[in-house]
Amino acid sequence: MKISIRSIALTGAFLLLPTSVMAQSSDHEAVDQVMKKFMSAYTTADNAKAKEVFRKDGVMIGYSAARGSDLLMRTGEQFAEGFNGKPAADEAQRKRTYEIVDMAENFAAVRVNLDYPGWRGVDYVVLLKNDGQWKIISKAWTGVLTPKAS
Repeated sequence: MKISIRSIALTGAFLLLPTSVMAQSSDHEAVDQVMKKFMSAYTTADNAKAKEVFRKDGVMIGYSAARGSDLLMRTGEQFAEGFNGKPAADEAQRKRTYEIVDMAENFAAVRVNLDYPGWRGVDYVVLLKNDGQWKIISKAWTGVLTPKAS
């Protein structure tokens, strides 16, 4: 059996990785799983999924001229109640992507890009790890009307 110096060095380096680096990796995956479930709540309008990922005492704040108000504020629980099990009529044309932009200890920030027929927006979702669980504590959003494709 031939063992190269490179493979020994790589194995040694992996064994010497601090646990915090490995924890960051698993935390990143956990945040990604919460966000996947959150995105799924939108596509299915699933109230239970929204409640599972959003803290009851969390907050949602947003602005969109299309809503006709200066500022819309809701608790996490009120936000989740808006998912009524009936996806939007144009759900198949809605596009959502997200990127985890920062993580620090028990805190993560995620940018969500929303491209809907007639509307485009951005969410910033903040997650907090408490008692070993990642949950959304806030969602701030803004959006603008766009011309609908004919």
